[in-house]
Amino acid sequence: MLKHFLADWRSIPQLKALLLILLVVPTVFFSTTQSMINIWLVNETFTHGFLILPIALWLIWEQRHRIASIAVHKDLRATLVVLPILGLWVLATLIDVAVVRQLAMVALIPASVWLILGAPIALALLFPLLYLFFAVPLGQSLIPPMMELTADMTVYLVQHSGVPIYRDGLSFELPSGSWAVVEECSGVRYLIASAALGTIYAYISYRSFSKRALFILASLIVPIVANGFRAYGIVMIGHLSGMKYAVGADHLLYGWVFFGIVIFALFWIGGFWADHIKKDETEKLDSSSIQTPPSALFGMGVIAVMLATNLAVTTLKSQQAALPTNASLILPLRAGNWQATDLAPSGWAPMINNPDLAGQRTYIRGDEQVTLHVGYFHTQRDGAEAISSLNRLTSPYDGAWKLTASRAHKTSVGSIIESEVSLGQDKVFVWSGYLVGDTFVANSYMAKLYQALALLHGQQQAAYITISTDFDAPLEQLRGRLDSWWSVIHKSDQGAILALKNEG
Repeated sequence: MLKHFLADWRSIPQLKALLLILLVVPTVFFSTTQSMINIWLVNETFTHGFLILPIALWLIWEQRHRIASIAVHKDLRATLVVLPILGLWVLATLIDVAVVRQLAMVALIPASVWLILGAPIALALLFPLLYLFFAVPLGQSLIPPMMELTADMTVYLVQHSGVPIYRDGLSFELPSGSWAVVEECSGVRYLIASAALGTIYAYISYRSFSKRALFILASLIVPIVANGFRAYGIVMIGHLSGMKYAVGADHLLYGWVFFGIVIFALFWIGGFWADHIKKDETEKLDSSSIQTPPSALFGMGVIAVMLATNLAVTTLKSQQAALPTNASLILPLRAGNWQATDLAPSGWAPMINNPDLAGQRTYIRGDEQVTLHVGYFHTQRDGAEAISSLNRLTSPYDGAWKLTASRAHKTSVGSIIESEVSLGQDKVFVWSGYLVGDTFVANSYMAKLYQALALLHGQQQAAYITISTDFDAPLEQLRGRLDSWWSVIHKSDQGAILALKNEG
């Protein structure tokens, strides 16, 4: 086997060219690759990213005899795809839209194969090349709606099991105890893992497009439904055991065991319709069918253009003015009839990653209390940007505060992201959003658009802002409390916009 491997490797120049493209493009855009790896390392939902490139290489190797006989030639039509993708990467890098930057970098790999080796080879390897997109850590935006869906299914199934249940948002009460659907319960990690596994299984097991499409669709639907039953099972085990089981470490273990059983069942059932194609293990390469190797000079020229683009963008970003060392963050002392106080805020605080400046201030009005948290970013860069998934209301790793509800809400002066976080019996009501220049934006995608417009004027400053209050009153009363503070700050000449400016 090793002898055949080495013989095929030496005799098929297309394999060497493909391997170089697969390795050189991520190396040229190493900062983008590193941003993906950092997420794979810290977020269990995307740990499978480490396996995607080896899987793609194996799939390409399986096609080696086929691609060896395909004529190789550069295809300049691909520049109509490569250049816009490269431009998208430049824009996403300048305004730090990590996921777009990552998608653009991965998209450059199949586009480069098309450009350097030609369309026939790119089409022959279309699936392995497209499978690389599973390496991009996508799916965080699915967490809130899947949390809601999980809560809906759980409550529905518990009710129809004859157990009394009271629901409050993503939290619910049973006679035996309290439960809440948190981020880890959303099922997003099961969905993403199932999609990655189901797609490769469909490609290997089936030959018709319809079979592959149906199985991939099943690999998306089954984990969503199964996650609802998983959550229901955990609640019922806890309820029937008097909250002795499925409430600690075995809660997580039960979830992964259940998911493993579901995936095994999905693949086992799918195996009944698999297309069993015999492969000639003694198949050997006909050296007379090997086509001319690709032009190394042209390929080097393509890589040189990418490298020059990367260096130009890196140089441009490095020339951004640094924050003065004696800068300070000034937060307002008053907001209408709200007065700043030295009283300690609640135990909750947002997770703001590497801000240039950060501050908090608590305000009181009678017996009501509101806390402002600000993370200010003078420039936007990897691991330190206002509009980033790294800035969160809670940490998914420390087991403390949990996000139990999140939704868009329209205030008297604009939209906001409204959330609820809890720790045991403690509950905090939060509004959050982004300040880009002089504009407050709730939606992260719109905030990035405003950031791109601000960049055209040489401005990079932005801030992540939250205002919060203890959940000690009905929802509408809490909304009125935060709205009365926020509307004054939003309209004031000495409001949040000026208060965020730094003094040198």
